[in-house]
Amino acid sequence: MGARENKVETYLKTSVAALGGVSRKWVSPGHDGVTDQIVIIEGAVWFVEVKTQDGKLSAMQVREHARLRTAGANVTTVYGRAGVDEFLRKNFGVVECLTGDIL
Repeated sequence: MGARENKVETYLKTSVAALGGVSRKWVSPGHDGVTDQIVIIEGAVWFVEVKTQDGKLSAMQVREHARLRTAGANVTTVYGRAGVDEFLRKNFGVVECLTGDIL
């Protein structure tokens, strides 16, 4: 993960925490392609892949995300800070991001 992607991941974690949720880094030895974070807000569990605005999923990530969805999991990919804001707005009704910017 590059420095820019790391900043997006930090923004996700900080935003989720401010909403009373938890976000945990997911590391699964022997299972390449798992999402970066597991996010839990209001009882909803999401597997979240974090990318920069111009990032791309690898073929392995696409396959792993499909496996998770087939098992009934909520899986999403966020692209940049705007993607984090959109994820929170779409799924949790957040209309103002935590930095004070209006979505």
